[in-house]
Amino acid sequence: MAKTGNLGVTALGVLALLGSVFGSAARTQSTAAACPAVPTAAISPAIPSDVCIPDGFKDIAVEYFDDYSWRAFVGLVWPAWSHRGTPDPEKRVVNDGPRVFETYKAAWEIFHSDGSNPARAFDAYENPAASPCAGSAKRGDFVIGSASGVDDIGQAGVGALDGPLVAQNGRYVRTATFFNQLAFDHIVKNRYFLRSALPAIPRPRPDLPVIEFPSGSIAVKSAWIDVTDLSPAIVQRLYTRKAMIKEVNGTTCREKTVGLVGLHIAQKTPSRPQWIWTSFEQNDLVPPAWPDAPGVFVLNDGTGTPMPDKNPLGLERLISEPARPFNVVRLESGPLLTRTELTNFAYQRLLAGSPWRYYKLVVTQWPRLEGNQASPIPAAVDGTPPNTFPGEGAFSAFANLSMETFDQKGVQLGCMSCHNRSRMTTDFMWTLFDRAYPSRLKPAEPATQRIPAESR
Repeated sequence: MAKTGNLGVTALGVLALLGSVFGSAARTQSTAAACPAVPTAAISPAIPSDVCIPDGFKDIAVEYFDDYSWRAFVGLVWPAWSHRGTPDPEKRVVNDGPRVFETYKAAWEIFHSDGSNPARAFDAYENPAASPCAGSAKRGDFVIGSASGVDDIGQAGVGALDGPLVAQNGRYVRTATFFNQLAFDHIVKNRYFLRSALPAIPRPRPDLPVIEFPSGSIAVKSAWIDVTDLSPAIVQRLYTRKAMIKEVNGTTCREKTVGLVGLHIAQKTPSRPQWIWTSFEQNDLVPPAWPDAPGVFVLNDGTGTPMPDKNPLGLERLISEPARPFNVVRLESGPLLTRTELTNFAYQRLLAGSPWRYYKLVVTQWPRLEGNQASPIPAAVDGTPPNTFPGEGAFSAFANLSMETFDQKGVQLGCMSCHNRSRMTTDFMWTLFDRAYPSRLKPAEPATQRIPAESR
């Protein structure tokens, strides 16, 4: 595949959303032929079932995938209905209330520390004994924590947990992972929450993963910060909510107001069985400041002090909060694509009057081959950089600063390449591979930043 990098501005004009609902059928040429030549931005609670690319389009389909990503983002942050994972059609995205993705099944509800069965019903709320905060859960509740005390604080490494990220208020960035009903039902039906139920890779090695999630499966990883002592000028630009947070080096939990600073979305689609990978950040994490920004940042003190080459913090001796922060920057070698920034601008305008206007798409990664981009990609194609956007020669952003802070120097550390290492065993899902009982998650060696070896 030809190398791809920063693609610059094209004459596609004002970018937008792809129509209202894509449907769940597999992609066909007749459907692709109906896709608009120029995506048009629109706000809807419907999460697209696939990307919509006009039949015969042979260029790098950035606008179409970025538009898909924004559609997925809006659908996931829409206020939820009474049933888990369902948007409230009577509300608008600017209204209050639990968000759709927050009502998906949290990883702690599926992967219990003792290997016990999760509740089979998607609408059910988990037994209090399974919660890292040991309390009953109900609609609207939100828990961030883990049995180990570090799983939600360490950054995802290559099969291990790297050091944590500290915001300028001395609080750790914490993560929470969720699965939609299709993915949850697949895990529970096959008992994939147990390591003993994960199938072995046969010999000779097959072309397809030994586990295949159903099309339409969605996994969401979110990054949050306790906003205590954070500048009020930044807090008002964050989506915030109450959450029970497990304290560092302790067993107790406290209710805190947390702000969303990053969101990963992975969806398995009919045309892209390797999943489409979407990454969002809040605008005010690092310099430069936006024209209307407060001039202070979540992850940078604004003094120009450089970011360390490697994370100075580890998980083995986790410092209590507030911890000493370090500066984070987006490397000049990995800026956001101009075409992605234009899509961001179109959606941010439509989201005026809500905190969602202060979020931006960093990158969409997807599997691609040369030729007609409307054609489905064969499931046997892996997710290594030669087969994915932005390609081996990437010089645009592929890392999320809130979750992949020190992974900006090589596209091998990007979403798809990293998750490709778990492709054959668990269909790209590290959460399943790492957290099935007994969990194999552990802290990485201090200050280790590895380029992934050849994928499995």
